[in-house]
Amino acid sequence: MPIANAWVFTETNFKADEFLTNTHNLYRLVSQRPYISKRDPNESGVTLTLSITKDETEYGVDKKSGLKRDNNVLNTFDVTVLNNKTSIEVQKGEYVKLINFIPEKSFVIEFDLILRFEDVEKVNVNKK
Repeated sequence: MPIANAWVFTETNFKADEFLTNTHNLYRLVSQRPYISKRDPNESGVTLTLSITKDETEYGVDKKSGLKRDNNVLNTFDVTVLNNKTSIEVQKGEYVKLINFIPEKSFVIEFDLILRFEDVEKVNVNKK
């Protein structure tokens, strides 16, 4: 008989350094909303939906189609910034970089990413 609730004893890690490097740690803000942990109300911040602006990751070739796999440019993802603020001073469409990944508070559950960072910083990008 298999172990019941084996997920309690397993963990999957997110390679944050590789992700930040390959995406140049440069993301466009799509939206933001306040966050308060259900487990610890003192743990609060802002959940951001970000759009990936660059991606230099090599994803290989799809085995079925034989076509090169697409990158994540323009895809969105959510992160929570645990900075004890209810919002950040960044407008929709402006650019940010993420600061200090918190691995002990981040999780990968199947294909869902729950990513936590200590802070976020606005980045001025010159548009050509």
